[in-house]
Amino acid sequence: MRLEGNRVLSDDNKVIAEKERGYGDWISRDDSVSISDILDFVNGSVVEEVEVEETEMVRARNEKGHYIADDPDTPENEAWTAKVVNKFLGRK
Repeated sequence: MRLEGNRVLSDDNKVIAEKERGYGDWISRDDSVSISDILDFVNGSVVEEVEVEETEMVRARNEKGHYIADDPDTPENEAWTAKVVNKFLGRK
C-alpha cells in the first residue's frame, strides 16, 4: 500500500480507500481491507504490546502472617498493600 494525496493505493494502483471531502473521514473502497488497517497505515501507528499487572488492595501482613496496623502519624496507610492478581499482555 502507498499513500498518494487523499487516496490509499494498492501495489497495482487500485484505490483501496480515500478521504471523504468535507468531513475528512477515510472510506474503504475494498472490502478485503478493514478501515482500522487503513487508519493504522495512514496514521503510521504501531500497536505495541506491554505487560500489564492487575492488582487488588489486601491487608498487609508481617513475616509471621499477622496483620500490620496503620500508623496514624504517617500520611500513608501501612495497613493495606497492593497484591498482583493477574499479569497479561495489553496494548499500549
